This record gives sequence, structure tokens and C-alpha cells, in this order.
Amino acid sequence: MLLDHLVLFVDDLTTAITRFESKGFTVTPGGTNGPTHNALIVFSNDTYIELIALQSSRARLILRSLRHIGVLALRRWLKRDLQTRLLDWMSGPQGLIDLCFRGTELNEISHSSPLSGIGLTDPVQFKRHRPDGLVVQWTLRGSNERRQPFFIQDATPIDYRIPAGDARTHPNGALGISEVRTGELIEPAVSNARIFQDSALQPGSMSVTIVSESDARDHIHGPEFFNADIHLFPKPLDQQKT
Repeated sequence: MLLDHLVLFVDDLTTAITRFESKGFTVTPGGTNGPTHNALIVFSNDTYIELIALQSSRARLILRSLRHIGVLALRRWLKRDLQTRLLDWMSGPQGLIDLCFRGTELNEISHSSPLSGIGLTDPVQFKRHRPDGLVVQWTLRGSNERRQPFFIQDATPIDYRIPAGDARTHPNGALGISEVRTGELIEPAVSNARIFQDSALQPGSMSVTIVSESDARDHIHGPEFFNADIHLFPKPLDQQKT
């Protein structure tokens, strides 16, 4: 299994794009998917950070209000489905809120250990309209346990969803997500990144390390970066080219 991407939900997509570009990331417009639109920070190891927002600020305000008065909590109690998970994204605070894995047929995941003890939502098909007119299609399943990852299977070629070429070249030298720390134990394991529980983090929180080819070192965090906690570190010497 592989780490596919991290979800960073923001109030305003244009602002998020500008902020991350100011830190030396190449941000590629992703397109629209129902009420949302997104942009991608894609890395050379096929991982990426998805910046996603509701297209309507009014819809965002309504969903935040429904969360505040407990309506969405009631829905979560009554129905554990993928839509509930997405409503959590849309109604919650800005920040890194979810992680996605890929690499196994979705209809086989529920029979694999240790996921058989977690349970998965029914598969749901999605599509996104890219700015160049290309339509990207995929299927998702989510863990019934909200803090566990969700899973993706592409219905169109993967480079439709995760663009190649210049989109993966960043002025700050970023190469890919190497580590994700979370407030809970994440299952199953992935082979392309280190994901582990950090007892210092609150449940639902994530801290991300991105390696860089250059000597870039930065800590991207705080309200101005949408409550994200992202560390940019130089690639370890034993992994650098000789």
C-alpha cells in the first residue's frame, strides 16, 4: 500500500495557492468536483498535498453553522458513510484533515488485515473536471473509523489525477512526503513514507515532513498557513546522489 495524498481544507483556494507558492511550491490547479475546487502540490514520488475548498463561501458558512449546533454530529452518529466524512471536511476548521492510501483493489481492502477489523464505507465514484477540459475519474472508500485513512482507486490513468512534468518541480527543491505524524495509530502501513503515532499530537492532528533536494529548511505552520504543520528538510546525506 502507498501513501497517495494528504487533504488540506482551506476557506479560500486562491489565498492558499498564493501562500504556498510564496514558500517555493509549484501549485497546479486541479479543477472542480461538485461543490468543491482544488489545487495540487505534486511531488516526484507520486505523493501530493491537495488544497481543497468549497466554491461557495456561503455554503461553507452554512456547513460550519450546522456543525456548531450539532446537526452533523447527529448525522455522523446515525450514518457512517463517505458523505459524512466529506461533510466533516467541509464543515471543520482549516488544516490537514485527512490522508489517502492507494495500491490495492478497493473491493479487496475490506478483506485484508488489519482493515477487516475497522470496516469500510461502500465505494463511491467521483469525477473532477480539470481546467484543460480533461475529466478525471476515481472511486473512494473510507474507513468507518473517521481517524483512519480513506482509499482511492483510479478509473482513468493516474497521471490524469496526479500530473507529471513541471508540476512536480518546485523552486524550493521539494521531492516528496517522507513522514506523517498523527495523533493516532494509522493502519495499514505504507511503503513509500513513514507514518507513525505521536503522543504529543491531538487526535485528528497531523505533522508532515517533506524532503528537499536542496538545503532548504522551513517550518510552515500557523494560522496564515491554514493551521498546517509542514516541515521542509534537506534530503538525508545517505540518500543524496554521489
